[in-house]
Amino acid sequence: MSTHRNVDELLVAYLDNQLARSQRHELEQQLTREPELAARLAWLAGSNLPFKAAFQPLLDEAPIQRLQAELHVLLRPTPRRITRRQLIAAAIGLLAVGVAGDRAFLQLNQPEENWRSLVAQYMALYTPETLAGPPPSSQDLAAQLQQTGTQIGITLLPQQLVLPGATLKNARLLAYDGKRIAQLTYLDEQYGPLALCIIQQAGEASPENEQRLGMNLVYWSGSNHSFMLIGHNPPPQMNALASQLRQALAS
Repeated sequence: MSTHRNVDELLVAYLDNQLARSQRHELEQQLTREPELAARLAWLAGSNLPFKAAFQPLLDEAPIQRLQAELHVLLRPTPRRITRRQLIAAAIGLLAVGVAGDRAFLQLNQPEENWRSLVAQYMALYTPETLAGPPPSSQDLAAQLQQTGTQIGITLLPQQLVLPGATLKNARLLAYDGKRIAQLTYLDEQYGPLALCIIQQAGEASPENEQRLGMNLVYWSGSNHSFMLIGHNPPPQMNALASQLRQALAS
């Protein structure tokens, strides 16, 4: 994956289930190690995002015949139907080198809820095996939390983040639309991967529930940050865990 464009092509092939089993396994291993790559996959996979509206100016100006010809070469020796994602990925690649012209400059400002959608796409890649192995030492975990919290302007202490039946495995930073997202990942003994995600985004809001990609979410906002707890735990348990975290992080 030597160029950004080649990365998009590989990720699109993964999303369209067109990789060999060995390639798919290798990419999934890389996704667990590289948050930026996983975030890119989540962005491309966001089929519920308004791609049509966002990319229409670009597609209007795109040299369709050239795109089709390039995709034809990429798809050899097993031609297949060109998907919407492939056309968008190719258009993105051409935009990067200025092929599509001035009208292709896009402001990809999405509704606030889209950060939850992207994180859900990312979390859908996790399995219990992804988080297998011993947790970091208490010193390493405290250092991860301090570094992550500093990046988004919030204090994160290990004692605030203890959840019953779940082990905190790591704290890391993701990125969306120029904003940093803190992801604190747990392994729940019964239900598998669980994550608390935090973004620096003002606006008080009470907890609400939703489902995305077969996972349950509870999200709420404080004066300076928005929070989301996402996992496979049943909704009543998710509400209880979110309530515990909300109280701990507010103190």
